[in-house]
Amino acid sequence: MKPKIRLKGFTGEWEGTTIGKVASIVGGGTPSTYNPSYWNGGIQWFTPTEVGQEKYVISSERTISKKGLENSSAKLIPSNSILLSSRATIGEVSINLKECSTNQGFQSLIPVDTDLEFLYSLVATKKGELLKEANGSTFLEISANKVKSIVIYVPKLDEQKALGSYFQHLDSLIQSTTKKIESLKQVKAASLQAMFPQERETTPRVRFKGFKGEWEKAVVGKMGTTYSGLSGKTKDDFGIGEARFVTFLNVLTNARIDTSILEAVNVSEGERQNEVNKGDLLFNTSSETPEEVGMCAVMDEDLTDVYLNSFCFGFRVTDENIDSTFIAYLMRSHIGRRIMSILAQGATRYNLSKNSFCKTELLLPKTKDEQLQIANYFTSLDSQITLHSQRLEKLKQIKSACLDNMFV
Repeated sequence: MKPKIRLKGFTGEWEGTTIGKVASIVGGGTPSTYNPSYWNGGIQWFTPTEVGQEKYVISSERTISKKGLENSSAKLIPSNSILLSSRATIGEVSINLKECSTNQGFQSLIPVDTDLEFLYSLVATKKGELLKEANGSTFLEISANKVKSIVIYVPKLDEQKALGSYFQHLDSLIQSTTKKIESLKQVKAASLQAMFPQERETTPRVRFKGFKGEWEKAVVGKMGTTYSGLSGKTKDDFGIGEARFVTFLNVLTNARIDTSILEAVNVSEGERQNEVNKGDLLFNTSSETPEEVGMCAVMDEDLTDVYLNSFCFGFRVTDENIDSTFIAYLMRSHIGRRIMSILAQGATRYNLSKNSFCKTELLLPKTKDEQLQIANYFTSLDSQITLHSQRLEKLKQIKSACLDNMFV
């Protein structure tokens, strides 16, 4: 057997074997929770929910003592092993960078004369087989013997090392891109907090150079007019057509509508009176959770034949001194969410009244120039987040394709 795609310079068949012949299998256990001396010691103790999200893990949420280790079925696992979840979320893997232990939801792998990085990637391709071999009435679980018996194919050690290095590089790119996205999101969250005034304050704590003075109150209803969405909630209420349909989720997800993912629907002539225009603000008006009510997004592209679903309403800004994109980010800041938490009415379902919203006062910069500066700043941040998110998705697709084709 050999894979469909090979790294340059490698030929020949891969050897058939089992996981049990390339790694020692180590289970885990849980010390008695009734004995405090077994816990909060110096030994990391992982549970299945703590593996799989990160390739490398160092510290666990809980720790056990040497006494806890000795008085339970938990085992000491050397560093640079593969923590393999065997219960509930079967087949999730992480590499431990420090000596540790686990609970009983693991069958961890200690490589024997096998490249660690190669084995990590290979095991990731066997999740389907691990699930197939699992059984249990209350929850699925795979035993150590079943893990040991999983058939695998491996090349010679030099090819293992080359493959391990290749996938390690891919994983590094994925990790660094993920961290960049998280960093940008943290910057955005902090900026939304700092660049809009706090409660009972009239100026933000962080401001662009050249702007000063207090922000002023403006009544929403004097800025523009509202309009309703269509009668239907989803694309299934209309059928496929040439019109584009903005869903509740489209508005919820981003401050600017992503027009590339809008659904194509058939809108009758009778419902075409409320077409979404460039610069319109779109609001979620009804939800089972108050946090989603009043979430706002701006349509910042000049498109035709775009309409809203029935759980949203539109707001068309008519005041030339108001920038729509600024308002969209304002409504997603702590100020906007506080306003909407007050306006959202209901018990089991929460609703936003257009009339109540139009009577609301917003605190705005005196000049449109400052609004534009703030809007452009957040637009740039979102563009960077989108760009890196697209890169991350592409890297994940590349890795998935490589795993499918570079292993047997």
